[in-house]
Amino acid sequence: MRTIGLLFNVLWSPGETMSLLSKNAKVLTPLVFLSLFSMLTGAAVMTKISPADLAIRAIKQSPQGRNFSDEQEQQLRKTMDLPAVKGFTLATTVLGPACLVLILAGLYFGLFTMLGREGGFKAFLSITAFAFIPSVFRQLAAVVSVFVVPAASIMPDELGSISPAVFLDRDAIVPALFIFVNMIDLVTIWILALLVIGYGQVTRRSLSKAALVGGVLGPFLVYAVLRVALAWIRGA
Repeated sequence: MRTIGLLFNVLWSPGETMSLLSKNAKVLTPLVFLSLFSMLTGAAVMTKISPADLAIRAIKQSPQGRNFSDEQEQQLRKTMDLPAVKGFTLATTVLGPACLVLILAGLYFGLFTMLGREGGFKAFLSITAFAFIPSVFRQLAAVVSVFVVPAASIMPDELGSISPAVFLDRDAIVPALFIFVNMIDLVTIWILALLVIGYGQVTRRSLSKAALVGGVLGPFLVYAVLRVALAWIRGA
């Protein structure tokens, strides 16, 4: 029960929670929680809009999708209705959060091994998993949006977005700019802040605050730059 309480404590008492996790790492509970919550909210979203519709809209929104024919659309719908594809979609929904946490924990563990760390991989994994608890608010926002926003106007990258991009007309600005604004998400900022607090508990005291913040933000900024650059190239 104490571990379950930490799932909520990390939201309003992150410093104390991350300090406890650095000394007594908990991994299974947050990963199971994230997976179950993703499964439930994903199922709720799919009652209102199908993955095929989201995929087709994403394709048509891209410059390459202008020549997307009705025959190609029907073929894509048939493909996504296959049991194997549906199973893969479900598995991705359920296991996606846990896989992302594992990948990022490994990335940051390697990075801070070079910068100076004290905690082991389990501590990094635990802190990363708990730092992603705020992602449930993005999933809740996705559920609300599919029940409030007309299904025909929902785009995959806008689903659950809590960023200034919700106030922009994506057709009126260049795609790269929209993607950049869309990435300034309140949940993303919250997660990054929790990672800074958490990793501060498992890195050497001699590591400066600037190096700690830079180590956390660096991979995200690289990812953001690559996404924006790719969108600019595709839209050029």
